[in-house]
Order: sequence, then C-alpha cells, then structure tokens
Amino acid sequence: MRIAIIALTKNASRLANEIGQKLKGDVYVKEKFTTPEDYAIKGNFVDFVHEIFTKYQGLVFVMATGIVVRTIAGVMKDKFTDPAVVVVDEKGKFAISLLSGHAGGANRLALKVASAIGAQPVITTATDVEGVISLDVIAKDYGYYLENIEDLKKVSAAFVNGENVRFILDEDVEKIPLLKDYIKNDVHSKVDAFVYITDKEIKKPTEKPYVILRPKNVVIGLGCKRGIAFEDLLTFIRETFENLNLRLKSIESIATIDIKKEEKGMLQLAEFLKIPLVFYTKEELRKIENKFPISDFVFHTVGVGSVARPSAYLASNAGEEIAYLKKNGITLAVYKFRKKDWHGMD
Repeated sequence: MRIAIIALTKNASRLANEIGQKLKGDVYVKEKFTTPEDYAIKGNFVDFVHEIFTKYQGLVFVMATGIVVRTIAGVMKDKFTDPAVVVVDEKGKFAISLLSGHAGGANRLALKVASAIGAQPVITTATDVEGVISLDVIAKDYGYYLENIEDLKKVSAAFVNGENVRFILDEDVEKIPLLKDYIKNDVHSKVDAFVYITDKEIKKPTEKPYVILRPKNVVIGLGCKRGIAFEDLLTFIRETFENLNLRLKSIESIATIDIKKEEKGMLQLAEFLKIPLVFYTKEELRKIENKFPISDFVFHTVGVGSVARPSAYLASNAGEEIAYLKKNGITLAVYKFRKKDWHGMD
C-alpha cells in the first residue's frame, strides 16, 4: 500500500516522520518543518489534499479529526474507490480508522500505524466491533469482484444482527477458512439474506437481500489474425461465456504470445475488462505445445504450433480446459484454475 503521512505542526511533523520511516511512506509537512526526506505542503491545504487524494492508497493525517473531515468532505466518492484514511493525534495516543475501513483497508492501516508508534487503534465498523466477517474484506483479500453492492449494507446488517445468512457456493470456495463458521447445512430455516460465491450467472436472484462474490478463477487464451477488431473479440468472448454460464468478471487475465503486444484489439479488450494481458515467448509455448494439437498454419505464421491453448494452460497454472473455439480469425481457449492452485488452498 502506497501511503502518505501528512502533518501541519512542529510536533505532528516529528511524529509523521516516525510513521513515515516505519511504514515507508511519503511524508508531507509545512515547509518550515521539512527535513531532507520530507515533501513540503505549499498553498491551500484543502487543495493540496484534494490533489493527492487519489494518488495514494492510504492517507495518515497527524492532526485533529475535525480538520480531516472538513478537508476530505468535498473529494470523497464511495467506500470502494476512496483511499484508506487514518487520523492520529499529535501525542500519538490513538490511530483512528476514519474512511474506507474495509474495502480501502483503513482498519488494517490503523492497526499498522498503532503498532508502529505504540498507539491505541480505534476501529468502529460494526462487523469488526461485533466480531463477524466483512464481505468487502473477503472480496479484497481474495481478489473477488463484489456484485450487487446495493444490498451490501443489508447483508452486513444481517450478520451484525445475528440473522440467518445463507451461503451458496461453487465447490472451489468451500474451504475458505473465514467462512467455515457461517456455512450451515440447515436448508429449512428462515433465510434473511444470501451470499453467492460463484463464477456462474445467477438467473433468478432471490427477493431477499443478496450479494455475489465473483472469484477471479478463469483465464482466456487468445490467438487472432493481425488487426482484429476489439468489438469482434469482445462479442466472441461474451457469446462464449454466456453459453458456458460464466461471468466476464471472473476472468483473471488474458494470455497470448508476445508478438501480440502491440495488437490494438487485445489491448482495448484488456482495458475494457480491467484485467492484465499476459504474454509468453515462442520458447515458453514450445515447451508445452506437444500437449495440444498443432496447426501448420499457425506455426508458419508465428513460429509456434499453438497459441491460445498453451498460453491459457500456462497462465492458469496447468488448469482445466472448459472451452476451445474458433471464429472469424479468433481462437479462444477458456481455462479454469485448478482447485489446489486457487488462492493457494488445497
């Protein structure tokens, strides 16, 4: 986590430097209090904070909470995009998780700051206070995409209030340690809320509050003719995933050969899906191409007999193939991480 530590007074600047050294963060103080390692705060303080607000994953303010609240009020958006904000008093007695406690990581940052300077962490989120799980923390820790966030408050309230929350899971997620005390076999009890953990399409969502956690457990391998259009790639993938009853949000990465690094359609696809492109050299693909059918045309075109399948195979840690299709100059391989490799759990 990239963090900034911000202070306005002499004593606060000293504490900010201590936090910055221990947490390896950037320290911002008033110019007259700077050391060679510090950055100077110049101009209007509110404007300065607004300028750096989205440049860091975490902000630690060594000052009064009221100043911080008034300063960040005009730049906050939502809990899923705002950075973690922690406030520390000038004496270093308390480290308060103020904003984005779960999704942004402010609760954990407050604990780190408190540990670094011997302060008392102050965390007020209900799930932490009551000692129940937080779905946005699980999503953050496991790289899940959180869907239907409109109901997240209602589902979280059900946990806090001790109501019956039913988990509906794919097999791959049955062994997540945090969930073992919440998964109940009693299917006849009244259910107050639902949590789905699945890469499948939910055809008929319940009328009860629910959220869906989408695991990033699918890799797509791509081979294509030069100059392929982004729209053609996206349409083919959407059709394939619809037929497989999978969601695009479960795609972890796109894998292909490195000669496609400048292929605009692929670059646009990765940007649209907000996932990384993984490239493999001919030498890397040749090592495993004997596991797959070889195409003479592909070999004479790119120097290796297969692209989509071996790329997806490598990117998924020798995963399971669930689809292999060709259409209009596109070759698509869909692979799923094997259960033992997914998040390092057996």
